[in-house]
Amino acid sequence: MSFLTAIGTSVPKHEYSLSDFSQWVISTYHGNAAKRKIQFIGNDAGIAKKHMVIDDFRKGEGNPVLYKKNNPSFYNPSTAERMGVFLSLATDLGAKAAWNCMSKRDLNAKDITHIIAVSCTGMTAPGLEIELFKRLGLSSNCERFAVNFMGCYASFHAFKHAKYICDAQPNSIVLIISVELCSLHFRNDESNDNLLSTVLFADGAAACIMESKPVLNRWHLKWETFSSSLIEQGRNDMGWKIGNQGFEMRLNKNIPKHIKENIADAYGDICRKTGVEPNDIVGYAIHPGGKNILKAFEEAIQCRPSDMQHSYDVLNLYGNMSSATILFVLESILGKDQPGRYYSAAFGPGLTVENGIFVHESA
Repeated sequence: MSFLTAIGTSVPKHEYSLSDFSQWVISTYHGNAAKRKIQFIGNDAGIAKKHMVIDDFRKGEGNPVLYKKNNPSFYNPSTAERMGVFLSLATDLGAKAAWNCMSKRDLNAKDITHIIAVSCTGMTAPGLEIELFKRLGLSSNCERFAVNFMGCYASFHAFKHAKYICDAQPNSIVLIISVELCSLHFRNDESNDNLLSTVLFADGAAACIMESKPVLNRWHLKWETFSSSLIEQGRNDMGWKIGNQGFEMRLNKNIPKHIKENIADAYGDICRKTGVEPNDIVGYAIHPGGKNILKAFEEAIQCRPSDMQHSYDVLNLYGNMSSATILFVLESILGKDQPGRYYSAAFGPGLTVENGIFVHESA
């Protein structure tokens, strides 16, 4: 058994309304069709604002780091240039989330026995797990792990890894830190996939503590089980590859359709695995990959929008922060007066579904 006992989050200081961000994006395009599509997608995205680690997205303002205008052409940075700023920015943001998390659990750095760093928006060696280890001042005996380039469901891999650690070493205190800097991969590519991902994705970091025992008189999320499945029909509809000018997202409009047609099977399978009746589920913590994905989930399992209000609220306030986003959803549940059993899921390349069932309770 594993217990998620604290969550801390952080977002960059540069905040943009989706409207202002979209106007900047439109200024980088030449084709009128792409400009109209950006406006159309933005109007129906369910996102009010986003946060970015760089201040490049204000017309005629800010201090550009990557996407500076150049007489007056848009500058499309190389992947090397983008990765050149990733590690320092990710470490800053991730450390803030970790300190926030540890303070909620009344822990100091030396209490942490394992650290798992999660990111799909940047890779380097030595990696983020080492930089965070040093920045936080963790014990020299703290073991370090990394989950890289797995997409929006990657935090579930960290949850499962933490569970395995806790099961094998019952006194472990595992710190998971997810940091995603999607803004470092903006491209003024006018393909439909890129236009959609440009509107949806944003930056953020989240950290959580997982351990093998609950903390007395505190709320926690008790993970009962995890499961994984593939939606083969969507194998080629969601992807993430390293290009010469940043990481390139493949995000087809058919993804909500695939989820609507297949998620009920994944949901039913994990309920049977746990011996849980669907009526036992009091709420849903679903990765808000987009408004249409949330609606597809609702329709597939016939739940109410209010049952997923946490996911809609996170999407509205922050956008899709890839793997960090599910922790923002879980944070909005943890400690609130809404005890009971929840179903949680996230989606990613493959088309992969990672899901789990947890109980929100107090020890």
